[in-house]
Amino acid sequence: MKVLRRIGRWLLWLGGCSVVVAAIAIAFCPKPDLYGDVSFSTAVYDRDGELLRLFLADDDHYRLRVSLDDVAQSAIDATLTYEDRHFYRHPGVNPAALVRGAWTTYVTRDRMMGGSTISMQVARMRFDLETTTIFGKLVQIARAIQLERHYEKDEILEAWLNLAPYGGNVEGVGTASLVYFGKPASELSLPEAFALAVIPQNPAKRLPVSGDGYLETFAARDRLLAAWIDRFGIDEETRAQFDMPLRVYSATDLPFAAPHFVERTSRDTDEVVRTTLDSTLQHVVEARIDSFVERAESRGIRNASAMVIDWRTMEVLASVGSANYFDASIEGQVDGTHAKRSPGSTLKPLVYGMALDQGLIHPMTMLRDAPQRFAAYAPENFDRGFLGPVFARDALTLSRNVPAADLLYRVGTHEFYGLLEEASVGELQSPDHYGLAAVLGGIELTMEELVSLYAMLANDGVWRPLRTEHGPSTFGGQRLLSAEASFLVLDMLRDNPRPDALSLPTASGEVSIAWKTGTSFAFRDAWTVGVAGPYVIAVWVGNFDGSGNPALVGREAAAPLFFSIADAIDTDTSRPE
Repeated sequence: MKVLRRIGRWLLWLGGCSVVVAAIAIAFCPKPDLYGDVSFSTAVYDRDGELLRLFLADDDHYRLRVSLDDVAQSAIDATLTYEDRHFYRHPGVNPAALVRGAWTTYVTRDRMMGGSTISMQVARMRFDLETTTIFGKLVQIARAIQLERHYEKDEILEAWLNLAPYGGNVEGVGTASLVYFGKPASELSLPEAFALAVIPQNPAKRLPVSGDGYLETFAARDRLLAAWIDRFGIDEETRAQFDMPLRVYSATDLPFAAPHFVERTSRDTDEVVRTTLDSTLQHVVEARIDSFVERAESRGIRNASAMVIDWRTMEVLASVGSANYFDASIEGQVDGTHAKRSPGSTLKPLVYGMALDQGLIHPMTMLRDAPQRFAAYAPENFDRGFLGPVFARDALTLSRNVPAADLLYRVGTHEFYGLLEEASVGELQSPDHYGLAAVLGGIELTMEELVSLYAMLANDGVWRPLRTEHGPSTFGGQRLLSAEASFLVLDMLRDNPRPDALSLPTASGEVSIAWKTGTSFAFRDAWTVGVAGPYVIAVWVGNFDGSGNPALVGREAAAPLFFSIADAIDTDTSRPE
């Protein structure tokens, strides 16, 4: 008997010492990163909060990080009721739950029950612990206490909501809400919140998009509802909501919108991105391109790109990189809005603007459209003919090459080059590399750079960069032309007649569009770009491999698509019709 008492006292002393040592060890453990090296998904939204795309995290899981404030309180309460109703009262470990779990698992053997708190579950997920053994469970307990020492309860709960499994490769309540119900976690209804709350305990069986998984999920939801009623009560109207079926989506239903634009704006980030894109306008532009390519395919035209921006805010509202992102035969994954291409004659208005500012011309100045030679360079017009004396206004709208080259010679190639540099046109060669051909398509630039230059004309000669993320602008602008020269250039371009000779009425009168076409050497690129109300619209038609096609003429190939888009836009309300 004495021996047993001695052994008991020894074991008690040893256990007490172990607890003290463990407590000291935990107290002096450094603060661990709550998420470790876990990667998160990027969610990209349009300007109105509509999801454009949810990217996979680095480990091919959908795992979107949200703050506790962005989760409906009903979802938080349902989770705590189902997972750990004493979460805010225990130190990371619930002894009663552990005893109950051990009894059920090892004594009665009714079912496996771990008795883990939310803190313990976060420890298991964070440190990738094997907790089916007694040693593993002890490590989990120690880690949970460590987390509790260094983090607030709300931080630990937020981590659980971001890391918990919700079936398949869906992790986190924010992700599950988007995937299964198509809405942010802040907008979950009570029945939806309950459905999500029961999944993490058995995500393999409670995958709500399958038949058996749906039934299992909603059976568990009913059990949670009974516990909720016992704890909080519920009114009849709310109770009736649980009798209504829920529309559940799957990850395959996630949107894949504006792929070129989305991939560029989401680069190098793992957070929520709110873009400037207008989904309705984006769909309008995509539909117009689809219809155009279908009609023009008989002429060998299979690809096009387009952009629409609001020149008042410089926000990109629509951006279509190719006619079909998934068509490898046209290299559809290339983003035509970001590719360097010859712009043809679309830069001529800038030279006219500089000539106006230097006092060399006014719109009714007579220019000479006749054979001229500038050292070894003798420019030709597109039609290989000459008009003789021609007003500056007509020379611009008729896109005569010789007067434009003569104006550039008088303005100065270095001055023109400097304007492009100030407008952040990238990858330029030296001015002498281009010579006078710079204004006839010799300089390559992107559609994004081109629309920003036309927006400069609309903004009274002040250049500002494009914006793709929603929010206030912090860039004041760079003046490149005078307000007077910019006004006169656009006024001249408004005289350019539509290719279909139509002028569509709106509530405020006729649609007034200042526009210009461009055709690159060897018919590789066809362009139309212009200002329509509050928009700058740009259209490119061609082939990404640079192959030519006689049908690729700006006025004949790109202008019809340009006006198809412009006619679909209400320039008074800044919304598509």
